[in-house]
Amino acid sequence: MSGIQVVDGRLVVDGVDVTEAAGVFGTPMFLYGGDSIAAGVRGLKKSLGEDVEVYYSIKANPAIGVCGLIERSGVDGAEIASSGELVAAMASGFGPERILFAGPGKTDEELVHAIGEGVGQINAESVWEIERIDAVAARLGIVQRVGVRVNLEDDGSGHGKIRTGGGAQKFGIDESGVVDAIGLIGRLNHVSFAGLHTMLGSQVLDAGEMLRSCGLGIEMAIRVSGASGEEIKSFNFGGGLGVSHFDDEGFDLSGFGRGLRGLIERVRGTAGLAGTRFMIEPGRVLVSEYGVYVTRVVDVKDSGGDRFAVVDGGIHHALLPITANSYRVVIADRVDDEDTEPVMLGGPLCTSADQWRSSVELPGVQVGDVVAMMNSGAYGLTASMNMFLSRGTPAEVLVLKGQCDVIRDRSEPNDVLDGQCIPESLE
Repeated sequence: MSGIQVVDGRLVVDGVDVTEAAGVFGTPMFLYGGDSIAAGVRGLKKSLGEDVEVYYSIKANPAIGVCGLIERSGVDGAEIASSGELVAAMASGFGPERILFAGPGKTDEELVHAIGEGVGQINAESVWEIERIDAVAARLGIVQRVGVRVNLEDDGSGHGKIRTGGGAQKFGIDESGVVDAIGLIGRLNHVSFAGLHTMLGSQVLDAGEMLRSCGLGIEMAIRVSGASGEEIKSFNFGGGLGVSHFDDEGFDLSGFGRGLRGLIERVRGTAGLAGTRFMIEPGRVLVSEYGVYVTRVVDVKDSGGDRFAVVDGGIHHALLPITANSYRVVIADRVDDEDTEPVMLGGPLCTSADQWRSSVELPGVQVGDVVAMMNSGAYGLTASMNMFLSRGTPAEVLVLKGQCDVIRDRSEPNDVLDGQCIPESLE
């Protein structure tokens, strides 16, 4: 049995009963369906075909147990945005030559680390960054492959939840300056032009919108190649493929794959793009719906005419899923019960921001109930307020081939002291 399912009213992740898992591993925890993640990777690769390389965007879920599974499931490489993610990618099995380094604000230390390790490509976000990459590569005696991230004047999008392209942005080099940036790379001695990178935004649910943006990106690449005289060795469409939070229709992966293959086939004979490697860097779509954030009710009370239930997990572990106020929440052993009541559900933090849902229909909440938030496999633990109130981090557990493995240990109270000291001047 694979996927997130309800069996006899109980929530099950790849065959593992969530309530029973909570009893074994404790709460709060993240439970990931590894078989489903692997199947999703294979399905995406099949939809895109051989002409599109897939690079997992590690920011979505950098747990090395998850990253290692995705690496072994057939992706072409990993996309990172920090030295920490470089360490995680390499620990997960990605060779440095299969890693793309993107993102604004790369420090000199990060560039030294990445170039020294031999990352396959660094996508520059500014002209100044190109010069800094060249300087670091010169010190190391290396010629570094550099892509140019392009901020398209018109990316054709408008419905993504988070915009990272189009208009004034901290991301990338404006399209009007790209030819000059490529010319600069050609004049420097320790960088070589590797291709172009675009990124529309995040959580785009309309495959047609995504395809329109990809088409505009290809048109831009043709223009840039013609104006610069350079072959576009690689073109990265970025990520942004969205995930539905409820049971309504999500992103049409098969339709997107067909459409993207068609776009690429039509430009294969175009000057400047004949030998181009096409790439995409999905993150959320590979992990989000296959993860569940699992907590336990520690208090139930009435206040001001409302029913409140307080659970042992909150925004310090799952900030984005909780503050989105739209993810499905269930009691893990009574998912199908129809006799429900409105409940104000909140976490244990001393802030009103730690409110899971303003009101959610749940069946007779009791102390000890296991409450699960669906679609929590992406942007959970590492995108949250981990140290708030000095509360610990939860365990992360991966289900694979019927076996549960802890891939990140639950922290202990004394762990808050790690790396800290009382200075000698206070003694």
